[in-house]
Amino acid sequence: MDFGWTPAQRAVHDRMRALGAEADAAAPDDRMRVLARGGALGLPIARDLGGEGLDLVTTALAYEGLGATLRDGGVLLAAGAHLFGVALLLARVGTPAQQRAWLPRMATGERMATVAATEAGAGSDVASVEATADRTAAGYRLTGEKRYVTWADRADVYFAIARDGGDGGAPARGLTALLVPRDAAGGADAAGAPAAAEGRGAARIRPGAPLATAGLRGARLAPVSFDGCEVGPDALLGRAGAGLAVFQIAMTYERALILAFRLGAMERALGEAVRFARERAIGGQSIARHQAVAHRLAQMKLRLETSRLLVYRAAWELDQGHRGQAEAALAKWHAADSALQSALDDLQLRGGAGYLEESGLPSAVDDALGGSIHSGTSDVLATIVARWLGV
Repeated sequence: MDFGWTPAQRAVHDRMRALGAEADAAAPDDRMRVLARGGALGLPIARDLGGEGLDLVTTALAYEGLGATLRDGGVLLAAGAHLFGVALLLARVGTPAQQRAWLPRMATGERMATVAATEAGAGSDVASVEATADRTAAGYRLTGEKRYVTWADRADVYFAIARDGGDGGAPARGLTALLVPRDAAGGADAAGAPAAAEGRGAARIRPGAPLATAGLRGARLAPVSFDGCEVGPDALLGRAGAGLAVFQIAMTYERALILAFRLGAMERALGEAVRFARERAIGGQSIARHQAVAHRLAQMKLRLETSRLLVYRAAWELDQGHRGQAEAALAKWHAADSALQSALDDLQLRGGAGYLEESGLPSAVDDALGGSIHSGTSDVLATIVARWLGV
């Protein structure tokens, strides 16, 4: 078992680390464009479809590099939803026509994608969604209200999950997964790319204003209303009525990789905490010499390294073509809990000064708290792992 990195992998990490620093220095509204221009949105996409063709382990390392220098966890979450939640799904289950129509533009950020699944009555239980995908002569008509959609008001295409409405009075059959262009109005062309909006698309898809979340503001979470939005048959991902399986594939990729950037953020925070503990003196003695402080730092290191092992193990499982559902759940579960606890430790280490907004640490706690909710709460992920164990 090789725990080392090749020079090529290290070069990708260093390049993404530099890109993260560039994005961090940019205005918040420009950060996604910086990431897109630097190639961060297409790293694992095949070269003939506009990406770099990297394996997922190397992609995780690249996002660790981004997280080490870009402190905006929200924009990195949105980038991950685009790449891991939708683009990788297309690469896995999309038809060749769908892949050719969308992936080259997703890889460059020309078309941004996001996941529209959560509803008021269907969060962790996606099988309870009430949005409907009714079959029509021209394809599908999507109707429903989605909540907490990442990058909702700036997305160009939504990966939407809806209840199959049947055909001509036929009973509904499970869930259906659709790739819905923002400018969809009367369907899509034969390649699954958006048809001309004819001025009606804006009325059919209505993103709400970004929500005032406690953290991850850069993710621009907002509701999205689909009001009888019509798409062609090539908007269908997988089979009609089999959307739950498609969604599970998307979530496996997302859970495995969405918090890879947190590894870099945790390492950065640990380095800053160690420097603070060494430099902060009380009674002429560095607080790092106090065992309670040293142990807190050691726990932060332990959480970082165990999270790394689980994230890279999950990425490796997917690279091998394995289902990886349990490994992805373990990675996301542990990394999210570790990031939150370490953010709290980092704040408490500094006492009152850490509680000041100007320290940036309360915001770091709020961002890390969001990680324990999106892409599956800890309880949801624990259930997946328990089922894997046969209990």
